[in-house]
Amino acid sequence: MLLMGFLALMLAACTSSKMGDMFNDAGVKGEQLTRQAASGRKIALLLPLSASGETKRIAQAMKQAAELALTDMGGSGVTLITKDSGGSAGTAQAAAQAALNEGAELILGPLLAPEVQAVKTAVQGRANIIAFSSASSVAGQGTYLMSFLPEEEVANVVRYAASQGKRSVALLYPQTQYGSNVQAALNRSAGSSGVQIAASQPYARGQSSTAAAQRIAQDVNDTSRGIDALLIPEGGEALRALSGALEQNGITPQRVTILGTGLWDDSVTRATPIAQGGWYAGVAPDMVERFNSKYSGVYGSRPPRIASLAYDAVSLAAGLARSGDFSSAAITSSGGFQGQNGLFRFRSNGLIERGLSILQMTPSGPEVVAQAPSRFGAGY
Repeated sequence: MLLMGFLALMLAACTSSKMGDMFNDAGVKGEQLTRQAASGRKIALLLPLSASGETKRIAQAMKQAAELALTDMGGSGVTLITKDSGGSAGTAQAAAQAALNEGAELILGPLLAPEVQAVKTAVQGRANIIAFSSASSVAGQGTYLMSFLPEEEVANVVRYAASQGKRSVALLYPQTQYGSNVQAALNRSAGSSGVQIAASQPYARGQSSTAAAQRIAQDVNDTSRGIDALLIPEGGEALRALSGALEQNGITPQRVTILGTGLWDDSVTRATPIAQGGWYAGVAPDMVERFNSKYSGVYGSRPPRIASLAYDAVSLAAGLARSGDFSSAAITSSGGFQGQNGLFRFRSNGLIERGLSILQMTPSGPEVVAQAPSRFGAGY
C-alpha cells in the first residue's frame, strides 16, 4: 500500500508537470500568470474572467472546462493561451489583439455578444473565431457560435410536435432578445413543419405577464382556433409565475400540449405544474450528467451547463490542430463533430446546428422521448 501511494504521488507530479506545459495563462497585456507556454499550435481562449457576479463564475468554470478538455486530449500539440476579455468590448478587443500578436491561429470565445462583435473587428479575418454567445446577430464572417441557440431548439421541438399530430400552436413569450429570437424561429419553422401559428402574445417580465397569460388563455380556450400546443420559452421562477396565471384561466397540460426551450433545463421547472408532460429539445440527461461527473471529479463542484461548450470548443480545436487545418472549410465540415453535448456542426453563416433529443418534463426531471440523431439528416 505504501508503494502504491508513492507511485500515485509520482504520477500526480508527472501529470501536473505535463498540464503546466499545455497552458499559457496571460492577461490582456500578455503578462504570465500561472503557467508557461509550450511549443505547438496556439489557440486563444477569451473569457470575461475579471467580470463581476455570475458572469465571472461562469467564465471561471468555462476556463476550467477548457483546460480539462486539453488534458483529456493529451495536449495534442496545442498551447492554450488564456486571455481576460473583461466583459467589455474594449477589453475583449485588446485581448484578441494580444492573442494574435502571440501567434494564436484560432480564437475560442469570448462569451458576451458585445465582446464577440468587438473581437470580430479586431481580428478582421486573420483568424477564425468560435465564440460562446447565443446572439445569432454576431455570427458570420469567420465567427462561429458554439452555443445553445433557441432557434435550433424551437425548430426541433416544432418538428417533433408536428410528427405527433399537432397542427396549431400559440406562443407566449417575453419581450427580450431571447423571446424575439424564439418568435422568429417559430415563424420560420412552423410553415415548413405544416404547423399554423394561431396566436402570439408578448409580455414584459413582471406584473404584465399575468395579463398576457390571461389573453393567451382566451385564445387557447377558443375552440374555433383549434390550438393544440402552446410554446412558452421561459424556465425557472418566470415559468412558475406564468403557470399559476395559466392554470387560473383553465390552461393545463391536460388541456393543451406545452412546448418549451432549453430554459426548461432547470430544477424549478421540474416542479412547475404547467411544464409537466411538456416537450422541449435538448441534450439527453445522461450526457449532461456524464460531463458534470467528469468536471466535478476534478474540480469538486458541479459546472454551469455552459461550461460544456468550452470543453467541446477546445476538443474541436485540438482535432483541427491534428489535421493542421483551422480554415472555415474544416470548421464547417458537413459531417459535423461529436462533443459532450452530442452531434453538432457549423453552417457557413456561423450558426451551430445540433442533433438534439426531444425531452419530456417529469417531476423527477426530463426523460428522452425521441433520441438525438446519430447523423445529420435523421431524427428531429
